[in-house]
Amino acid sequence: MPDRESWFTTPPWKVKALESLKTRLNFHKSQLNDFSIEEWSSHTRRRNPAGEVGWKVRCLINPEFLTQAWTKFYECACTYSIVSKEASISRKMVSLHLCEAPGAFITSMNHYLKLNHQDMQWKWVANTLNPYYEGNSPSNMISDDRFMFHTLDSWHFGVDNTGNLMNWENSQAIVKKANSLGKVMLVTADGSIDCLQKPDAQEEVTSPLHYCEIVTALQTLSPGGTLIFKLFTIFEHSTVCLLYLINHLFKEVNIYKPVTSRQGNSEVYAICLRYKDNINLDEYIPILKSMYGTELYSKTALFPLEAIPESFLKQVEECAYYFSSVQCHVINNNLQAYLMQKNIALHRDMKKIRGIVASEFIWKYNLKPIEFEQEILKGALHEENKINTNPRYHRGSYTERQLYSKMSLKEKLKNLNAFLQAELLSNPLILINEPIRWMLKDKNIKLEIVFTYGLPLQKVNSSKFIFVPIFRLYQQILAEEEFKEIILQKQSKGQVNVNEIESDISKVLLLPEYQYKDSYNVYEKKCFKSLLSILKELGNGETLLLKNFSTLTHFNVSTLYILSKVCFEKTGFASCGNIILSNFQDKSLLNFLDIIDIECDKCRCDKSKDILNNLPVQVTNDGEFFNNIVFYNNTFYRNKCMEYLYTIEKSI
Repeated sequence: MPDRESWFTTPPWKVKALESLKTRLNFHKSQLNDFSIEEWSSHTRRRNPAGEVGWKVRCLINPEFLTQAWTKFYECACTYSIVSKEASISRKMVSLHLCEAPGAFITSMNHYLKLNHQDMQWKWVANTLNPYYEGNSPSNMISDDRFMFHTLDSWHFGVDNTGNLMNWENSQAIVKKANSLGKVMLVTADGSIDCLQKPDAQEEVTSPLHYCEIVTALQTLSPGGTLIFKLFTIFEHSTVCLLYLINHLFKEVNIYKPVTSRQGNSEVYAICLRYKDNINLDEYIPILKSMYGTELYSKTALFPLEAIPESFLKQVEECAYYFSSVQCHVINNNLQAYLMQKNIALHRDMKKIRGIVASEFIWKYNLKPIEFEQEILKGALHEENKINTNPRYHRGSYTERQLYSKMSLKEKLKNLNAFLQAELLSNPLILINEPIRWMLKDKNIKLEIVFTYGLPLQKVNSSKFIFVPIFRLYQQILAEEEFKEIILQKQSKGQVNVNEIESDISKVLLLPEYQYKDSYNVYEKKCFKSLLSILKELGNGETLLLKNFSTLTHFNVSTLYILSKVCFEKTGFASCGNIILSNFQDKSLLNFLDIIDIECDKCRCDKSKDILNNLPVQVTNDGEFFNNIVFYNNTFYRNKCMEYLYTIEKSI
C-alpha cells in the first residue's frame, strides 16, 4: 500500500497508453452522435446476442422482478464464488446493496441462494437515491419503486432521507445499519450517473460516486467478504488508483462483463473476493473522508503515479485494451448492420444466435424456478400491475441535444411546442377527460400520522405523482431564464370563476403561485398555514375550492389525503386545475392538521431538517387516490405547459 502521507497529494496524471485507448473509443462512440437515442437503442437491442435471455428466463423460470440487472447479477454469482467460506459454514450472511434501485440484484440474490444455499439465513439492506424525495433529480435516479414499495423497511436513505451516498453522514448511517444486522459478507454497488450530455467523459463523471461506493463498502465488509461494483472504462487516474487500492485489500480481483450486459456499452463489474483481515482500515478513514463527496476528489489523484508499480499498470492496460477493443468492434458491427437493415440473412443469423445464447444461459447456470413462498414478496410482484410513472426518459440524438442549447428562443419555443403536440396531446389516457372526477370519503379508514423527516426541499425536481415527460417539459420551459421572466410577468392573478364549476362553493382559497424566490419548503409550509386557517372558518356542510394547491410533494398529497378521507364527504379533481373539497363533515377532525402544524413549527428553526411526509408512502401512493392525483397533475401541468407556451409565443 502506498505511504499514507502520499495520498491525495498529487494533481491528476495520465498514462499515455490509456489515453490512446480513450481517444480510439471516443472516436468510435462519436459516430453515434447523430443517431436518435430511441432508434439506436431499438437497433442495438435487436442486434444483442443475449437479447432473448430475459424473455426465455421469464417463460421458463418466471423469477421475481426479472430485469436485465437480475440476469447480470445471476451471472456474476454463478461465475464466481460470491458466497464466502465463512458464510457457507455459519449459514448466516448479511448483504448490503448500494445504488440498488429498482432492486433486481436483491431478488436475483434470493433466487441464487434458494437454489444453491438453501439453508442460508440471509438478511439484506439496500440504499439508493430516494424516489420519494422530490429534491432528487430524475436523470440520476431510478424511480421504479415496484419492489421498494413493499420492502421499504429494508431500504436506508441516510440521515437526510435523500439516499445520497455521496454525503458522508448518510454513508456512515448506512454502514451502521448494515453492521447492526450481523456480519456483512457481500456488498454490491451498481451506481451510475446520467452521462448523455457528456458521453465522452463517462468515467470522469461517475468516478466520484464509485469512490464513495467503495469507501462505504470497505467500512462495512467483514473479513472474507465479497465486493461487486460496477465501473465503466479504465482510462483515468481515479479508476486506476481505486483498482490499485482494492487489489491491496482483496485476495482476488476480477474485471468481468456479463453476457447480458449490453455489448456496446462500457459497463463492466469488478468482482473482489475474500476481503483481507490484516489491513487496519481505521487509520486510513480520516484521509478517505477528507475527499468524500467533494469536488476536490476530481482535482487530485488518490496515489502518485510513481507509487503504482509498472507491472500493475501493465495489467490495467491489457484489461482496458481488451474491453475497449470489444466495444469498438461491437459499435462497428452495429453500424454496419444498421446500413444493411434489408439484409434478411443477417437478421436470420442473429435470431439463431439469440436463441442459442438464451438456451445456453439457462443450461450453464442451472437455472430453475423457485416456489412463490421462497420469493421475498411471496409472489405478490407477479400479480401487481402498478404503472411506473417515471420511466427513464430521453429523446433525440446527442447532436440534437447539443444544438438545442444553441438555438434562438423562437427555435426553442418551436421545439417545445412540437414535443407538446407529438408526445402529450396525443395521449388522452393519462389525463382527466371529464369536467370533475369525484372521489368519496372512506368511512372505515383509521388514520395515523407518521412523520418522515429529511433535507428541506429547495426545489421540486421530481415527483411520484406525475407522468415524467409532462413534468420534464414543464421544467424545460422554466429552465430558460427569458421564458421564466415572461411567464412571471404575464402570470394571471388567478381569479376563479366559480360559475364554471358545477358545485356549490362556500369558500375559495387562492394560493399564490411559487415565485422561485423562497426555497420550496418555505413556500409549501406558508400555503399549509393558509389552508389550515380557512379550514377553521368552514362550517359543517360547506364546500371549499382550492386553487394552485400543489400536489407534487408527499407533504401536500398526505395533507390532501387526510382532508379527502376523513374531513369532507367527497373530493373533486377538476380538469380546469382546481380541487373541490365538498361537504365539510366534522371540525374536530382538523386535529390531524393541528398536529402537523405544531410539528412544522418545531422544524422551522432547523435548516437541515423538515417534514417531508405526514403519512407512510404505502398509504398515499396506492389505489384510487394515488391514480386520481397522478391524473390531476398530468392534466394540470399539461394545461400549464400549453398556457406558458402560448404566453411566450405572444411575447417574443
